[in-house]
Amino acid sequence: MSKNIYENATTKLSRTRSLFLRGWKRLGKILSTIAVNLFLFVLFAWAVYPLIWQFLTSFRTNVDLFANPWGLPTSFSLGNYVKVWNASPLPRYFLNSLIVSATSTVFILLFSSMAAYAFARLKFPGSTILLMFLLSLYFVPPHIALIPLLVMLKRLGLVDTYFALILPYIAFAIPFSTILIRSFILGLPQELIDAALVDGCSKIRLFFSIVLPVIRPILAVVLVVQFVTCWNEYLFALVFLHSREVKTLPVGLLDFVGEYFTDWVATAAGLTLATIPVLIVYLVFRNQIISGMTAGAIKG
Repeated sequence: MSKNIYENATTKLSRTRSLFLRGWKRLGKILSTIAVNLFLFVLFAWAVYPLIWQFLTSFRTNVDLFANPWGLPTSFSLGNYVKVWNASPLPRYFLNSLIVSATSTVFILLFSSMAAYAFARLKFPGSTILLMFLLSLYFVPPHIALIPLLVMLKRLGLVDTYFALILPYIAFAIPFSTILIRSFILGLPQELIDAALVDGCSKIRLFFSIVLPVIRPILAVVLVVQFVTCWNEYLFALVFLHSREVKTLPVGLLDFVGEYFTDWVATAAGLTLATIPVLIVYLVFRNQIISGMTAGAIKG
């Protein structure tokens, strides 16, 4: 009898202990989830707050801004947007940035995807050495070549033209883009390429008709990254461009910065307008960006 009582008590104790451990683990998971979500929320607020402040500032006046820089606008007005769009060369700067960024991104995608396919699927002498050389170029800071590029562009007569930005943008973006796309192509099944070759598909048609449609996710990632990089680039545009006819938006926004006075609210309106193309590009390709970032760079 005492033995049965002892066994029942032991069983109840073990069950209680098991329930306690389960509850403790569940509580730990809940607390860890709350802590992670809180940390992510803080990072999100830290990243988004400047954009919100910039957007709200674009509707204010300079007097209102200086009176209460961190407060809400006392009144909302579109006068700053009208001023920067109609009373300044901002539309021209906007168009110049769009031409330079779009053209550079298109050629970056074309050249990088072709090079990536060659390094991933075509066997030729010296391919490994060329790939290592291309990888080493990725670690060269673009701005270290600022002075040699300026001298070269002057001799070619390309200073103060679109090509003064397009050509360097393409050259410095190809290594990273090629390596990223190559990693994605390595994950493609070889049977897909072999079946196309058996059916009589040429290598050029194979690349444009089969490979490019399949690697659209990683192309979307490269497109967004390189478009944003070209759109926001400042130093090359500042050094290589001088006339208002070819200035890009990052340099053109300096028109609102004077020696004795800076029109901060107009600058905020211009910066807000400058974020619109970036948001549009991201929203258009958002469905393919996640799949491209998770599927790419798995194999090297």
